[in-house]
Parts: sequence; C-alpha cells; structure tokens
Amino acid sequence: MPRKSFLVFTAAIFVALPSSLPAQSTARAATAETQSSANWESAIKARRQQLIQQNGQGTDTTLRSQLLAMRDKDQAVRGFSSGRSASGMTPDMLAKLPSTDAELTLELKQIVDQKGWPTISLVGIEASNAAMLILTHTADHAWQAKLLPQLEQLADARRIDASMLALVIDKELVSEGKLQRYGTQFKFVNGEMAMYGVEDPGGLDQLRARALLPPMKVYKETLAQIYHLKAGNAIVSATSPARN
Repeated sequence: MPRKSFLVFTAAIFVALPSSLPAQSTARAATAETQSSANWESAIKARRQQLIQQNGQGTDTTLRSQLLAMRDKDQAVRGFSSGRSASGMTPDMLAKLPSTDAELTLELKQIVDQKGWPTISLVGIEASNAAMLILTHTADHAWQAKLLPQLEQLADARRIDASMLALVIDKELVSEGKLQRYGTQFKFVNGEMAMYGVEDPGGLDQLRARALLPPMKVYKETLAQIYHLKAGNAIVSATSPARN
C-alpha cells in the first residue's frame, strides 16, 4: 500500500482548552491561548502585506492565471475547492493523483525553464505560492533538491513566501529518509495521522514561529478538521530511499 502523507497550509481555528482546568486557570489559559493565536495570525497577515508591498501585485498576468488554474487543478484532485475540503479522497481521485501531479510538474518545469521561478514580483503572492504548492506535491524529488538552494535565496531576499518553502523543505527531507525541520509532514498509521520525526522537537514551535507557521497544536487541529482523522502524538521515521 502506498505511503500516505498529509499536508495543509496555515489556517485560523479556535483552540479548545482541556475541561479539567479550574475556572480561573481556564480563563487565564483561554486568554493566553487566544492571544497566542492572535499573535501568529497577525504576524502572518503582516508579513504577507509586507511581501506584497515590497514586490507588488505581479507583472505577468497571463502566467498568474496559468499558475492559479494549476493550483485549482492540484486541489480539486485532492478534494479541495477555494481552500476548503469539498469531498473526501475517492478511489477515482486517488487513481488520478499521480498522473495529475506528473502533468503539473511538467507544466511547472516548462515555466521555470522559460521564465525562472515565479516570484511574487512576477506573478503576485497567490500565484507564487501556487507554484510552491505544485513543487510540494511533485514526485520528482531530484528536481526539488536541485531547486532548494535557489528558493532559499529567494526566500531570504523576501521575493517568495518563506512559510510555503518550509513545506517543500520538509517534503524533501522526508523523501530522503531524514528528520524533517518544521513538522509539516504526517503519515497515515493505524487510523490516525502520525508526525514524521523532526530535527529539534523541543524547539519546534519556536522554529515554526520564525517561519510564520502556526503552533503545532493548531496545525494538528487543522489537519484533523480537514482530513477527519486524529492527529496523534505518535512519531514515525522516514524511510530512506532504496539504493542501487
């Protein structure tokens, strides 16, 4: 049976508190968690606006439309529409997934060959992130690895969204059988989602905050809402690729 991984993007959701907390502690904890949630959400929104202000809305409207259509195709085959789960993954959708990803990978390769990586200044932030989404889902890990140094430079220069790049970095590390960095990759195990091991478990939330990703508790609840499966505390190891 093929390995099944789960990826989502940041989303704002309410974080429920344990019912066993005393009333006063619950109120204080609720205030703290609400503030924490507001902090990272505000940080993401502020950084997004800064990227737009720095890079503009994009100059290539034709390419922007192409990338957004590619994003919609990528999401439709995964049961998503307008960023929301529209349906579960049916057998027919699962069957189409490899060919759809391969088709979109080829299309993105052609774009990169002709125009370079789609930066925010070229196509706008939505379409630039759409290109990163396609790269995240590609099965061509050698191409992913080849692009990473360039993409990290673009992220450092604030020409692309660094939080989107975190997904690609984790996907590539897991594909190589290594520990992931940001905790974005999960595997279906015994009816639940289990996280692939990370490089720095103790500092994971701090690292995610620097990348403007939500706290792991929020991320897991997002996964559970989207996939209707529990995101448990189990940790699994990535499998090293077979060597000839």
